[in-house]
Amino acid sequence: MPNHNNAIRKFKSSLIALALTALAVSVAADPVVATVTVKFDSNIFNGSGYDSVNITYGLPGGDSRSEGVAAGRFQGTASHLVNIDPKVFVDSVDDLFMYCHDLYEGISGGRSVKYTVDFNGAMPGTLDFLGAVNSVMSMGKTYDPYAWLHPVNGNQGAAIQLGIWESLYDTGWDLNTGNFIATGLNPLTTGANGMPGTATYYGQFVGAIDSTDALERKYTMVLKANGAQDMITGDPPTDIPEPGSLALVVLALAGLAGSRQLRRKA
Repeated sequence: MPNHNNAIRKFKSSLIALALTALAVSVAADPVVATVTVKFDSNIFNGSGYDSVNITYGLPGGDSRSEGVAAGRFQGTASHLVNIDPKVFVDSVDDLFMYCHDLYEGISGGRSVKYTVDFNGAMPGTLDFLGAVNSVMSMGKTYDPYAWLHPVNGNQGAAIQLGIWESLYDTGWDLNTGNFIATGLNPLTTGANGMPGTATYYGQFVGAIDSTDALERKYTMVLKANGAQDMITGDPPTDIPEPGSLALVVLALAGLAGSRQLRRKA
């Protein structure tokens, strides 16, 4: 006589496995999107300062553009978080520190922008540079993967910003040649007390690239928007899976259900 209870249990297990597989395919095809609204401080370089420099960089299609810009670390606040945990912001949502991650669009103090979060957006060259920055700034103390977000003055912040641009638009680290050029940096020393200039900090950071490890991508995230400059900031890893990892979790669950079904059949 057939065992109806076993048949029912197998039928239910098959339904669960099919449901999990369908959910996995759905999540993988349509990943969860994380968004955040950033309001930049009216003094966009609040807390750190900047250096006024002249830059020339390549444009899509082969043309180039030259302009005077302020280079430094930006500051703002984060709100309207969707599918993103507040814990992923290094200091707090009220103290969001960022650097410009593109030159093709603009941003201004006091502006609010809705960004899409890309947890894998940092480029390898940028990670090489930021790893060197962290090593130099952490020298003599515990290594800080977020040291790059906390420059001690405007010259240091400007050097970090210039290095990020150089990593995005050029293949080397010489600011005097190539597809990204920067001139007019504060010199080797500035001020009556001989404070290191932007050029000094940049030289220190670039000089450490070959002898230091790259920053792991998991410590960064890129904020992307149409009509506003993209930003790069820190991302402390948390116990909560980031949206890009949810599909892998569901796929693992589906695989587990399938393996159990096979064991039962065996």
